[in-house]
Amino acid sequence: MKFAPLELRVPATLEDALSQLSVLGSDAQVLAGGQSLLPMLRYRVMQPHVLLDINRIDGLDRLALQGEAGVRIGALVRHADVEQAEKLAPGLPLAALLAAHARQIAFHAVRNRGTVVGSILQADPKGDWPLLACALDAGIELASARGVRSVPVREFILGPLLTARAVDELATALTLAPSRARLAAWGRAKLMHRAGEYALCSAVALCRNGTWDCWLGAIGDRPAALPPLADALAGVPASAPPARELLLDAAHADLAATAPDLAPAQRHRHAVNAVDAALHAWDGLKR
Repeated sequence: MKFAPLELRVPATLEDALSQLSVLGSDAQVLAGGQSLLPMLRYRVMQPHVLLDINRIDGLDRLALQGEAGVRIGALVRHADVEQAEKLAPGLPLAALLAAHARQIAFHAVRNRGTVVGSILQADPKGDWPLLACALDAGIELASARGVRSVPVREFILGPLLTARAVDELATALTLAPSRARLAAWGRAKLMHRAGEYALCSAVALCRNGTWDCWLGAIGDRPAALPPLADALAGVPASAPPARELLLDAAHADLAATAPDLAPAQRHRHAVNAVDAALHAWDGLKR
């Protein structure tokens, strides 16, 4: 199908874009990468009067991984840009995590156009970046003619394809405070039917100064924390590797509370995947 009739506008500055959004509100949709938006326009799931292309706005393509201000991933930073994160910050565990995460998203053509911030705004329960942003406790920066605010991604994603963005706001960056960017180790696991597809199961495990965070994606309405699994990892003596059975029991306990309606086989699959991510992180901690 073809798009419904619409007007394409290409603001040259952020101020211009915000001014137009303040007037247009829900009559406009913002185009950055377009990997999710354009198919919805083509099938007329969305029929905005105006398509606001922000690709010519300077500064929104900035990727900063180090510095006093912490991490900043601009609204026009592509998945492919994040794949090169290790070149920007060699030896930084967070850079290695971001690069590995980006590398498993879809295919080169998608990664060359799709944006990190756009993935957060899409809020797909099986999306890759919402999971990692929640695990890292990142924030989304929202600008409007009324000012700028930052919302934790854990609060920003309200449900499937639903966020806390107001109609006159433009998401300008994904941000991460310096204290949250310091990782001792990380692990991730993603199970797919075929390479490039959305995940059947996905999980991330992070260690910061002896404190663990474990998160599960591709389950329920949005990413979910796994506190019992994190506690199980924190309780393992540094001198001995964690027992897989112990971690599996903790993951199953998490899933029984998080997704009680899952079939036993699905629950076990998610539990095994979460434990794989946890053991990946543990191996990184010992290296």
